[in-house]
This record gives sequence, structure tokens and C-alpha cells, in this order.
Amino acid sequence: MLPHLEINSTCIDCDNCRAVCPEGAVLKAEQNGYVIETFSCTLCGLCLEVCPVDCIKLITPSINN
Repeated sequence: MLPHLEINSTCIDCDNCRAVCPEGAVLKAEQNGYVIETFSCTLCGLCLEVCPVDCIKLITPSINN
């Protein structure tokens, strides 16, 4: 699994992340909040910077030997 960004349930639907994403990788979810399209996201981090509730997290899977 590759590093990726995830938006958790504390999202307040402010739309800041979607508005700032240069790749259009942040999409409105069918229910509440947003999802990040992993293959479109370049991990630029702009969404992390504009999130007022810090609900976007960088997931970095560990490598087990």
C-alpha cells in the first residue's frame, strides 16, 4: 500500500480541501464529507494546510520485514 491522504469523520464539509486541490482529487462523498481519489492525488499537502479541523491525515503504511 502506498502513502495516501484520508479524510476522517470530523470533517465539517467546509469545501476548503476540494477548492484548493490542483488535481481535482478531492470529491464530495455520497453521504457526508469528502473523499480523496488516491490515484489522482499527488500528495502536495495543500488540503492539509487549509483544513480548519485537521481531519485530513497522511497515511504512511509501515513495511514489515
